[in-house]
Amino acid sequence: MPGENSRSDQLFYLVMLHALLVFTVGLVAGVMLVFSLLDAVNLWPFPVWEVAIPGSTRGWQAAHVGGIMNGIMVVALLLLMGKLKLTRRQYTICSWSLIATAWGNTLFYWAGNVAPNRGLSMADTPYGAADIAGALAFLGGGVAMVLLFAVMYILVGATLRLLRASR
Repeated sequence: MPGENSRSDQLFYLVMLHALLVFTVGLVAGVMLVFSLLDAVNLWPFPVWEVAIPGSTRGWQAAHVGGIMNGIMVVALLLLMGKLKLTRRQYTICSWSLIATAWGNTLFYWAGNVAPNRGLSMADTPYGAADIAGALAFLGGGVAMVLLFAVMYILVGATLRLLRASR
């Protein structure tokens, strides 16, 4: 779809922008990981500010790696979409779904990190009690999961169609 017209180009650049922003949020989570490990905000040459960083080291690791991987995933799928000869409707659905997936996963990682139940449910889990952060994480991750399966369905179908046509 990119290159077909300025509207498709704009959508391509919009998805790419969101992928880069999510990637950047993943990098910020890496900074939070360092602060979590140190139990302080330590930015040389400024004085060390000893604070309790919310969340856990495990959660910041997940937010860091997950955010970076989400950004890479969106870029990879976006570039793939341009090769699969999607219809305008398929391209639009996949594009907006990838944006929502990227931010839904980001919400899952960040809110789940501070949620007692890790955002794995709307209810209490063996990890802890339900709260608003857990609900936000669960809903963000759940929406992202459903939308990404829809994108994969469209992309697998388009790939199979091109594979059959190439025989």
